[in-house]
Amino acid sequence: MKFTAKKSLLLLASVAGIGLLIAFLLPAQAPADLYRSGRAAVLKKDWKSATSAADRLQHLPTWKAHAALLRGYVARGRGQLNEALLLFSSANHNPATRTEAYFQAGSICYQQQQYSQATLLLRQVLEWQPDHTDALRLLAASWYDIGAMEKAIQTLREVSRLAPADYRPVYMQATILRDFERFEDAALAFAEAAEKAPNNSTVALEIHAEWGDCLIQLRRWEQALAVLQKAGNWPDVLALKAQAMYSLRRFDEASALANQALTQDPTQPDAALVVAATSERRNQIDAGLRLLTNCLQKHPFDLRLHNRMAELLATLNRTAEAEQFRKQAAEIAALRARLSAAQQELVRDTSTVEKRLEIAAVAEQLGELKTAEQWLRAAAGMAPDQQAPATALQQFLQRHPTAQNTSNPAPAQNSAAANAGSAEF
Repeated sequence: MKFTAKKSLLLLASVAGIGLLIAFLLPAQAPADLYRSGRAAVLKKDWKSATSAADRLQHLPTWKAHAALLRGYVARGRGQLNEALLLFSSANHNPATRTEAYFQAGSICYQQQQYSQATLLLRQVLEWQPDHTDALRLLAASWYDIGAMEKAIQTLREVSRLAPADYRPVYMQATILRDFERFEDAALAFAEAAEKAPNNSTVALEIHAEWGDCLIQLRRWEQALAVLQKAGNWPDVLALKAQAMYSLRRFDEASALANQALTQDPTQPDAALVVAATSERRNQIDAGLRLLTNCLQKHPFDLRLHNRMAELLATLNRTAEAEQFRKQAAEIAALRARLSAAQQELVRDTSTVEKRLEIAAVAEQLGELKTAEQWLRAAAGMAPDQQAPATALQQFLQRHPTAQNTSNPAPAQNSAAANAGSAEF
């Protein structure tokens, strides 16, 4: 059956009439109530009810953006991220929904490790709503993931200002400061995070462990031991306690703690170094060498293990072997210095992709595969339109298939749907 022009016009008129009828029949407050019920359904992951609310709002001209926002929530909840981006882009034209639409899109881009797009969207959210705490948190995470540590810290300080009771932004600041060897500042931040963290929680134990590590770096042995008493009995914590004990010349206690750590983790390097040192004091150098050799099989790029092996071999007049370990230690030290210098250069940088690829290459040479992967993902996420970072990441994952961090999805492909979804923002 063919439709005439007249019949087509009548059909369009009837469809428009249905929309007007729905608008007429709904009470004045019904759209707002309907939208609120849709948001409540989203929180409950009741996608059917949320979709139903969106379907009804879709017929009301001033509520189309709200309907798109609800549909975007549903698509995201179902894992349809590219479709969700398209829907959120349809919701950004209404002032009532644009801030949330931009935030949701920025969140998805961050989830897909598209860092340049994520930071762009989240900064726009903060232009409109400077106190949007969730946007600040996500922006801080984006800065952190691309290695722009100074911007990450600045943003985290804003989060702490808005949420002074929350331990998480302070804890993250402390971790960043420690990673960049600003141990004095890191120790202060860990102390603040410890005060705010839930008592007797796993995270409180972790904070005290990292705080204690900072204090050991600062050579505050007694204070470190006091803090580590609240850090549990993980192998790494036992090894830290052993280090502090040894430095305080409490050798028997140090040896006992280090051996306890090695019972749980036979190749814990800090514990092995303490046991090797106490073995040397007892003139049991061969036992220390065997232990360090075993550790080096798992930690072949640990500079301290190489240096200690050289010292012990020299004590036994095994000069050629000692010299070989010194040579290896020098090579590792040079790579670590290069890695540290490159990372420091990027503290304020939010654009240089090539330097991040260089850091990844050095980290891979040092066997730090997780670090290498993070920098490769940072480069790929900062320059999604460039082929080199994506190729470098793909080749790395082919070389190290077990290194892939499965807790985070790989960056989204540059599909038409993905590009269309973000272009509106």
